Amino acid sequence: MIMLIIHTDTDDTENPLRGGQPVRTYEINSRLSSRHQIKILTATYPHCSRKVLRGKLEYQRLGFGIPFFGLSYHLSFLATLGFMVNRLPHDLVVEEFTPPFGFCMLPLWTKKPVVSIVQWFFFQDWERRYKLPFERMMRTIPSRVRYRDFIVQTDKMGDYFKDLVPAAHVWKVPCGIDDEAFSDTVCTGDYALFVGRLDVHHKGLDYLLDAWQYLANAQKIIPLRIAGAGPGDEYLRSQIIKRGLLNTVQLMGRIEGPEKHQLLQHCRFLVMPSRQETFGITALEAMAAAKPVLAFDIDHLNELLSPKWAVLATLGNVSELAEGAGDLWGDPGRCRVLGDIGREEAKKYRWCEIAKMQEVIYQEVVGRTALR
Repeated sequence: MIMLIIHTDTDDTENPLRGGQPVRTYEINSRLSSRHQIKILTATYPHCSRKVLRGKLEYQRLGFGIPFFGLSYHLSFLATLGFMVNRLPHDLVVEEFTPPFGFCMLPLWTKKPVVSIVQWFFFQDWERRYKLPFERMMRTIPSRVRYRDFIVQTDKMGDYFKDLVPAAHVWKVPCGIDDEAFSDTVCTGDYALFVGRLDVHHKGLDYLLDAWQYLANAQKIIPLRIAGAGPGDEYLRSQIIKRGLLNTVQLMGRIEGPEKHQLLQHCRFLVMPSRQETFGITALEAMAAAKPVLAFDIDHLNELLSPKWAVLATLGNVSELAEGAGDLWGDPGRCRVLGDIGREEAKKYRWCEIAKMQEVIYQEVVGRTALR
């Protein structure tokens, strides 16, 4: 059955400030586009093209920017999204959860089925940080709008949506990884590595610098490379100078593709001090490169990471994080053992298999609707 699919995702792989969400959008759809017609609707960003063709995938960017109002790209995308979905032919709409409330209300704009994919899942944190009822409002939407199908990445997330919408169908489909991420050549590594968007609060970069300062105060010097771009760049630069870590911590900027794989292959371990994650693609990439992961023991991420191939510290405990880093750095043999186990686990997450899982769900949803 050939399907006409509209996939909506406010984020974009070419956006300089993107996260991991559009990577999944591209990787799955690029594989499904050989059998189905897929159009991806995404937001604009500075100096972008309105339409892009990537293989058989057509990206169309919606919205506009207002000078000195960064949220204008996001808000204008949401404002125009329903109108565009309504006018385009389709058999299925795939809606990525989008801040600030997750739901884009697309069942109001189409009579066709809508599958909601949950990758952005930070309502409780946003509600605490901004003192606004993000989660409370999100929880009221399903009772007023026809949402019946969800794809989640973890069991914990699945339980949440089964409770939120008891009549819904909820499937667990994790993120995947490229075959190129697996390497047969593994070296000891001469630095610790962070890879990700430079969002200080979300990614726990304040904890990361606290841990490296703790190590420096204890006369334990571990070279750290930070690869990524984002709003926290200026903060990191000033803090590295202020804390006297210039000789220890190096900012690499955004690193992509083969360069990122090389960076992972030559580190000793990955450090991922996030306060929240919905899965952890970077951790999976480190596992594929046979590198252990040092992280906080947080929901969702701890379903991917196990003490069999990772080191997990208590959330917010800087001394535990620092001591975990010191133990891994001082024991290359242990790093190799953890890395080998993690690489075997990562083989379960290849994108080709993940895409097949998601395609089966799409076919079931469309087929179920056709029988009504």
